[in-house]
Amino acid sequence: MKVIISNTVALNGGDAAILQAIVDALTAELGDETRFTVFDSQPETARRYYPTFDFQKLLYLLVSRAPNGLGPIIRPLQRSRFKAAASLWSRGKEAAARLLLSGAEADALQTYAEADLIVSTGGTYLVENYDIEPRLFDYEIALALGRPLIFYTQSLGPFAEPKHQRRVRDIFNQASLVLLRDARSKEHLLEIGVRPDHLHVCADAVFALDVDAQLTTNSVDESPAHDSEDRRNVAVSVRHWSHFKTLSTDEGMKRYQNAIASGVTHLVETHQAEVTFISTCQGIPEYWTHDSKTAHAIVDTLPEHVRAHVRVDEAFHTPQDLVTTLASFDAVIATRMHMAILALIAGTAVLPVSYEFKTTELFERMGAGRWVEDINTIDAQSLIPKLDALFAELPAVRALLAEGVAEQRAIALEGARKVRALVAS
Repeated sequence: MKVIISNTVALNGGDAAILQAIVDALTAELGDETRFTVFDSQPETARRYYPTFDFQKLLYLLVSRAPNGLGPIIRPLQRSRFKAAASLWSRGKEAAARLLLSGAEADALQTYAEADLIVSTGGTYLVENYDIEPRLFDYEIALALGRPLIFYTQSLGPFAEPKHQRRVRDIFNQASLVLLRDARSKEHLLEIGVRPDHLHVCADAVFALDVDAQLTTNSVDESPAHDSEDRRNVAVSVRHWSHFKTLSTDEGMKRYQNAIASGVTHLVETHQAEVTFISTCQGIPEYWTHDSKTAHAIVDTLPEHVRAHVRVDEAFHTPQDLVTTLASFDAVIATRMHMAILALIAGTAVLPVSYEFKTTELFERMGAGRWVEDINTIDAQSLIPKLDALFAELPAVRALLAEGVAEQRAIALEGARKVRALVAS
């Protein structure tokens, strides 16, 4: 079986974890002979970091070529040309279609036409904070070729712009299966007229990541040695954020960074913690953002006696490596949602900082909503009491989260079984 996974951004560690988990889950359900082709935003670079995947360039980026200064005029024409070729190809006129295409474009279109399934990767990219046109173009090509289109676990919407509402409605009504990470996303689709019968709320794909069970057990005894045997080991994941609800980017980031700095200072001074800043988006110079930059900005504000117990891990880590690393920590303050999920898989307690509703809904489903901090309102007065409570209740929190992880994994694997059922039907 030939499966395309499209719309990936594998240089983002969270997206890489989603990709790996989808491949793990679908391989288990569809068989070891399943062959995956991954259409990514930066395939040449992604191959260097994840050499086992067959990466190709996203259709939209492959097609949207134009001389400098002529992009607004030429690019829409290029995309119309490619859509015309897809229409010809779908009607058996492959030779005519090839006359409209470059060699690379023809190869990509043939890969799509021969795919048994086209899976749009999981994540949060169908939201109007971002440019969704490249995604919609991809879906329209898949549907024009008559290929089964599946949406893996999405957090999406709302769609306020009428032009988006119409196209999203048309695409999702033609999709074969839609897996959503939360009830709110389902409501966003229902609100614009998407049929409900193929919409399923499912767990995030990363819960299906195939990791060695021995790596997902966590105890204080496994923590690395430090100055004192009593020292806690705490990981902190931070990121830059530009979409604060009531504050400017500068004001919001200042409050967020001050809160994290206060929390880290409290951990070192009160809980004798060793703190490591580590995240899913780091160690890849070719990627547009680096969480370690935000980490350094925070660490630079810490008192010297606190900085002595704080370090910034700037290295690249695969998702599996992160699970192994996070298993050695007692707790993780996680802003990146997939950093939180990888820590949960590792058996480590998590205090999440939510910047989108997906994180809040996840922890509420796991019965751990009380631990969520909102990036829009976080401050020292709210964060520090939660840190104290987390360490006071650490065994109970771990047990609660372990139950939630087991449940979320079962639900995530059920999503892959729905794909198998679709293939068998």
